[in-house]
Amino acid sequence: MQALSSTQLLALWDAGQTRHPLDRALLALALAMPEQAPEQLADQPVGWREIHLLALRNAMFGNALDGYATCPSCASLMEFSLDAGALLGELPQPPSAARVALDGGQWRLPTSRDQAMILDAADPEMAVGILLERCRIGQPAGNSPALIAELESRLEALDPAANIRLGMQCTDCGQAWDAALDIGSCFWAELGNCAHRLLEAVHRLAGAYGWREADILALSPARRAAYLSLIG
Repeated sequence: MQALSSTQLLALWDAGQTRHPLDRALLALALAMPEQAPEQLADQPVGWREIHLLALRNAMFGNALDGYATCPSCASLMEFSLDAGALLGELPQPPSAARVALDGGQWRLPTSRDQAMILDAADPEMAVGILLERCRIGQPAGNSPALIAELESRLEALDPAANIRLGMQCTDCGQAWDAALDIGSCFWAELGNCAHRLLEAVHRLAGAYGWREADILALSPARRAAYLSLIG
């Protein structure tokens, strides 16, 4: 996975300002993977999206990933640091053609397109029902709580990257819990920080030398930094 250029990074940041996080992730992958048809990206399993977004994030920002999670007991913010390169190496690619057979029914893995269809669901229970119905193949099956729980477990086993969890413990109250690692949110936060640094560099260099934004962004990071150091 190749990192985005400075021009692509700013274009993504600009285009994503009013987009849903799902759209931001797919926009990023469309830029990073031009060989893939954009409309097909949304039909890949959720874990496929997360793995490739993490690979893009690592290529752009390195393997050190820092973040925080809110303790569900006392609401304290707990920081975490992880090796995103090692995490990427541990995540298996989901088999896109895999099927789960259970109680006479079959289901495929959920995709980004499926997730988009449950954004307006009234509650989590309704969202799960809509998602599983969209992923069902063939004849209807029962929808008992036990079947739904077993089905969710099997789908997660096939695509663990779709729901990455981190073991956390609160240093304030001692609460232990599993926090979801939102790759898209981490990537967007780092992208935003980088975009603002680039815009500041453009502002300073344009003011000092009268250069166009495109010319400044075309400079290598090393040359851009050298010129910034010269103007103080």
